[in-house]
Amino acid sequence: MLGVRSVLAIGAHPDDLELGCGATLAKLVAAGVRVRALVLSEGFHGAERGLHDRCTETRSALHILGVTDVVQARLPDTSLPKVMSNIIAIIEAQCADFKPDRVYTMFEHDRHQDHRAVYEASIVACRGISQILSYETPSAWPNFMPVVFEPVEDFMALKVSALQCHASQAHRPYMREQQVRCNAQFRGHQVGLGPSEGFVPYKFVL
Repeated sequence: MLGVRSVLAIGAHPDDLELGCGATLAKLVAAGVRVRALVLSEGFHGAERGLHDRCTETRSALHILGVTDVVQARLPDTSLPKVMSNIIAIIEAQCADFKPDRVYTMFEHDRHQDHRAVYEASIVACRGISQILSYETPSAWPNFMPVVFEPVEDFMALKVSALQCHASQAHRPYMREQQVRCNAQFRGHQVGLGPSEGFVPYKFVL
């Protein structure tokens, strides 16, 4: 893992991290890297109220990936652009406390306003971090064009199992195992690898 010892993974909502870089996080944990997940909202608008606890879903999912250090913030989902200063402060506090070597965050040109807000806040808050990579989510299509690829064939089963924890999202086509595996196969095929996750770097200093 090129000397990486600690990784901060940032998501706007429960399930963002599992979808975008879940297999990579599992691979990092297996390699002995310390991984902390920061989830900035509870995702209430993505589930029927009272039927599912999305915070519990994401904790269970991340636990399957081996990520047990989870920080759950409670900012208003669908309205994150309105609380940019809060997002920046939360991420800065995590960087100061955890001191990550690498940050995974959301994609600059994502369709979802919350995702774009998290990216913009991350670039400010993580300005002292030498490696910042954006991961892929379904709302990043078709703009997402990765140039960094992580082979994850041995960790796809964990990713699929983690996503199955998100009962509130089971109706979404992109959560289905076939779709998840197809996307990983496509990313790997782009660079002559097996199943992979792709990333767009903001900066990547070795």
